[in-house]
Amino acid sequence: IAEFGKVYFSLLDPKTKDRVDPMDRGAEYRSLLGLPGGTSHPAYPGIQEAAEAAGVTLKRGQGNDGDTLGKKLVWVYDTQTFPFYQAEVYHQYHNDFQSAPYGKAYNQMGSQAFEDGRLKL
Repeated sequence: IAEFGKVYFSLLDPKTKDRVDPMDRGAEYRSLLGLPGGTSHPAYPGIQEAAEAAGVTLKRGQGNDGDTLGKKLVWVYDTQTFPFYQAEVYHQYHNDFQSAPYGKAYNQMGSQAFEDGRLKL
């Protein structure tokens, strides 16, 4: 999970430490990371180290937290209290609109996720 953290934080804008598309505003676009147990998860220290190295602060989410835009902040949620809900399918595995295309390998992950049940219609 710590390696995922390094990749996750590397995707933030290197200058602002924000998400790539600053036109997406509001709490529904807040940056967050969900882990069973939240900040108590055994892998959390590795995530925290990756965040600090990237210049990002992690805070325990309460469920109704505000937007993180301009704050160099990522909320950490306990997925046992705040379960994952899938966004609209058309938002999954498409090319980003603010940067270079992610590539075919990324785009094809959607098909793989449908096949193994991680993504549902």
